[in-house]
Order: sequence, then structure tokens, then C-alpha cells
Amino acid sequence: MSDGPDGTAAAGEALARGDLAAAEELGRAALRDDESLAARLTLAQALAWQGRGRDADAVLSEVDESALDDTDLMAWALPRAANQFWMLNQPERATAFLQSVRGRFTSAGAGATLDALLGTFTMNAGSPERAIQLSRDVLSSPTADQQAVGWAASAAALCNARMGNFVDVDALAERAIAAGHPGLLRFTSAFGQTTALVMSGELDRAHRLAQELVDASPASHPSHAIGQLLVADVLIARGDAADAVPMLETAAAALAPTGYSWGPLAWMLLAQALGQLGRTADAGRVLAKAEARHGLKSMLFAPELSVARAWTAAARRDAPGAVNAAREAARAAERGGQSAVALRALVDAVRLGDLRAGDAIERLNVGCVVGQLALAYARALTAGDADALQEAATGFAAIDMRGVAADALRQAQSCRGGG
Repeated sequence: MSDGPDGTAAAGEALARGDLAAAEELGRAALRDDESLAARLTLAQALAWQGRGRDADAVLSEVDESALDDTDLMAWALPRAANQFWMLNQPERATAFLQSVRGRFTSAGAGATLDALLGTFTMNAGSPERAIQLSRDVLSSPTADQQAVGWAASAAALCNARMGNFVDVDALAERAIAAGHPGLLRFTSAFGQTTALVMSGELDRAHRLAQELVDASPASHPSHAIGQLLVADVLIARGDAADAVPMLETAAAALAPTGYSWGPLAWMLLAQALGQLGRTADAGRVLAKAEARHGLKSMLFAPELSVARAWTAAARRDAPGAVNAAREAARAAERGGQSAVALRALVDAVRLGDLRAGDAIERLNVGCVVGQLALAYARALTAGDADALQEAATGFAAIDMRGVAADALRQAQSCRGGG
């Protein structure tokens, strides 16, 4: 077995290909050989990705931070804070830790890098507007390094998309990619892109983008599961819940030990898809898992949890409960400034029979193809206008949102006395 720097490099290669057991073994051997910070960081990452956040924290806590220069201090502080936030589920501790080390840095760009990670924490904690402000400050800073730009641009891409500000999403994603900082950041910005594409009625492009990320990721790597989640989200928007379920089952199981915010989201989307298929018991079981795993670190996705509740209620034929849960999803999204997410929840509310969604959709005023179709759909249902409902069905079918189209057509037939 190689030792020293070669051992650390071998551990890093194993980590990159998703062989976490080998990365851990090689990382421990390298650490025994040379006690380098690089070996320690690689080992900690391998442990964290296996869901062993406490072990990773123990490895990182053995570092004497007072002996580190600015470069090494940053290389150590960022993964330690990230591990505290996601793997240990201690977001307050992670934020306090970053604030405590800020004063240790002498370089001008350090503050921007720390703010970039704080912005990502803020986004995941459900405050996208504040996260965008932090990201803007970082992206406009002349001292921000490429790592800071990668974090900030990725978070800004997703936040803007969920808030319904689609114009800048692709440019922010491209800036994040150009920063060249590897890892899971690409999936954050890609989720922003697929969200914007879905709401713009470009589901084929959204599907292709998500699938490209799946194909480019090692099957045993967390990134592969996150890519599957993005594909499944597009499939649900299409109305292909049956195809989304096995993909989400695999992704949820793979992400469960990691601690990432993607994990609770995978369970939420799986419960939603199972509910749409009428699999009542399975939807209820998975919803319970989503609720148990949801917390401050996944608060950005609180609306998706309510949507999962809505479809689970629909599966057990609780129509009032389903509508109320969909409305709560929209309210939660709107409270957090997530207008596009609120719009998507309101489309589900109309599908579930909400006669009052039109005013909320009009108030959101999200300028996109789905927004225009949704308003016409909601007004048609409220009016009991079968022809307008059929027209709405045609409109949604034209952008390949077949699930919405099928429900609108069913409602049109019901208005005509055929259902």
C-alpha cells in the first residue's frame, strides 16, 4: 500500500469514484504515515459520506487550528462546519463555529468564503432571500476566491429559481461551473436550472440536464443519488409517478446516511409520488420517514413536505385534507419568498379540487408558462367551465405535464356529468 502523499492521493481517487470503504482504509493508512492535513480531510470526507458524522468530527477536531496558516485553516474549517450542519444536524453549532474562526483569518478573501458557506446554510434553513443577499455580496466582492464564487453562485441559482426569478438562473449556474470547484455544488445549481425549465414548460430540457448528471456520476457516489432525485422531480412534474418511484426509492436509501438536505427531500418526493399512485400505506410509511428526517437543515423544502401530505391524504380519499395540505404548502412557500414553489403547490391544489386557488395564483404573478396555464386552469375549475378545463388540459399536455392534463380532463368530464 502506498504511503505518505501517494497514499493520500490514492484515498482521494477512491473517494472520487465513490469507493468509500477504500477511501477510508487508504485515508487511515495515509494519516498513520504522515499525519498530513490533506490525509485527515480526505478521511473525514469518506467517513461523512458513509453517514459517520461523529467519526468525521473526531478526525477533524484533532487538528491544532492555531498552527494552521490561512489556506490550511480554510481547508479545515469549511468541511468541519459542513459536517456539523449536515451530518451532525447541528446547524446552530456550525454557524457559531464559522463566526468564531472568522477572526483568525488575515487574508482579505476569507470573509467572502465564509459568507458563501453561510449563505448555503441560510438557504437550506429556509431563508432564500437572505441567502441571495449573502451570495450577491460574495459575487460582487473583488477578493472572493473561486471556492467562494462556486458556493455563492450555486446557492443563488437555486434560490432565484425557487423564488420565481428565472432570468439569471443559467448565468449563475454557469458562473458556478466556471469557478471550477468540484463536488455536489453542481447539483445545487442544476436543481435551480431544472426548476426554472419545468416552470417554463421545457420539461424535455430539464430531464436531459438531470439525466446527464446521473450518467456522469459514479453509481456508489452520493452525487448519483442526487441526480436521480432531480430526474424524479421532473418525472413527477410530467405525471410519471410510476417511473419516479423506483428511482426515488434508490436515491432515498442512498442519501439517508449522508445527512444531506437532499435526503429528506427524497423521502418527500417519494411520498408524493406514491400518493399520486394511490399506494396509501406506502405513502403514509414514507411520509412518516420524511417528517422524522425533516429539520432546520432542510427547511427550504418544507413546502414539499406539505405537498407530500396532500397527496398522501388524496390517496386515502381525504379530499378536504388534501386540499388543505396543498394550500399549506403554498402558504409556506410564499412566506419564504419561494413563489415558484408556491405556484407548483397551487397547481396540485387545483388538481385536488381547490376552488379558491385562482386568487393565490394571480397574487403570486410568477411570469412563466406554467403560471399562465395554472391561472386559466384554476379559474376554469372555480367556474365549473368544462370547455375551459378541457382547454387547460390541452395546454398542459402541450408542455408534457401529462398528470395535470389528465386531472383537468377528468374535472372537465365531471362538469359535463360524465364523472
